Formats: sequence, structure tokens, C-alpha cells
Amino acid sequence: MKKLVLLLFVIFNSLILMSQSLIVTGDTALYGSSIDFQLTSHLTVKNISSDTLRIICEKNVVSQTFPGWNTFCWGGSCYGESTMISTKMDTLDAGEATTGFTGYYYPEHTSANAVIEYCFYPDTDPFDITCISVTYYATGITSINSLESSEKIGSFYPNPSSEYTNIEFNLSKPSVLQFTDVLGNIVKIVELEGSGERTIYVGDLKKGVYFGSLIEEGEIVKIKKIIINK
Repeated sequence: MKKLVLLLFVIFNSLILMSQSLIVTGDTALYGSSIDFQLTSHLTVKNISSDTLRIICEKNVVSQTFPGWNTFCWGGSCYGESTMISTKMDTLDAGEATTGFTGYYYPEHTSANAVIEYCFYPDTDPFDITCISVTYYATGITSINSLESSEKIGSFYPNPSSEYTNIEFNLSKPSVLQFTDVLGNIVKIVELEGSGERTIYVGDLKKGVYFGSLIEEGEIVKIKKIIINK
């Protein structure tokens, strides 16, 4: 009887593994630092089923050094730290893969680390889930007073702000800075080109946390956090 139960358990678990519709790949450990200590994770999600699927992304914070914070982008929208499940989905045809996921960790200008788990599953079957954990390691101290040549945009200043904020940029192609709220709603779009400094009016935004996403050729390449105080 025990052997039969064990055999059924093995078969059942094998069926679960075989039923998974997604494969998620990417770096599971990231090291480095930047002018504002933004570490970026890129994952590839592939639909290995024979059906077209609408995929949801779920974030789980395993550990994180205070006062660091994290965000992620999926399905064409970006989400603040308090959002754990994406409100938008990415549709993948059978056999299709996407690189449309980006995870960000901001250790607030200090040596820190975080372990974030990202899970993906079809909207019709939350049990058909595939997860991957990414460890972010931020080390070293860099200046935050000037924009380095390797950076495309700097940080907002003043931040928090109530009326105007400034941002430095160094771009090789025309881009847009897209502001979203913590729910992923687009609230403002600013066009940027070349290099220099831009003053942006934010007095029309309600009090709260927003994210400025730098978008080049349809791809999000940087995200900057800004707080609006009234």
C-alpha cells in the first residue's frame, strides 16, 4: 500500500511539472552600483504550451535591506513597491517568448541587497505557476551629484517636489519620460532628446509616489522615483 501511495505521489508530481506552461530564464544574481544604485533584472518568459495565454506577473519580496525599495514592469506597465500582482497582462502565443519583464532594486545610495521572487502564470490557472528568485547585490559608493557618461538620466531634484523638478539626461536618440502612478496609470509624458537638463512641471500631479520611465524605441530602460508633496 505504501509503495502504491508513493508511486501515485511521484506520478502526480510529474503531471504537475508537465502541466507547466511557462519557462522563465534570466540572471538570478546581479551585482553592481550606479549613480543612484539602480540594479536592473531582465527576464525572458516563454509559453511552451500549445495555447495562447494571457500571463500575469506576481512579485514576492523574500528579503530586502532597509531603506531600499523595488519596482517591476510587465505587460507594458510599471508598478510601485506596494503592488505585488500586475494589473496588466502580456499575451503570448504558443511557443512565443517575451523579454518584456524588468525588475528594479534601489538600495538608496548604500551597500545593500535584496532577494525578490517573480512568478508568472496564466490568468485562467494561477496554479500553473513558474517562479524565479533574483538576488540583487549593491556595493560601493558613487557620487550622486553629477550625471556619469554611462547614465542616460539622473535622479529627480528636488525630490520630493510640489511644483517643479529637474532631471539631467544624456541620450543618443529621441526618447520619452513617461510618468505613472503606483497603479500603473500614465499621468504625464515628457519628450527628451540629446543631452542637458530639463525642468518639469509636476504641480498638476496629486500628492503621492510616481515613477518616471525613460522609454527608448518602445523599451523601458530606466525608472526614477519621484514623490509629490502638496
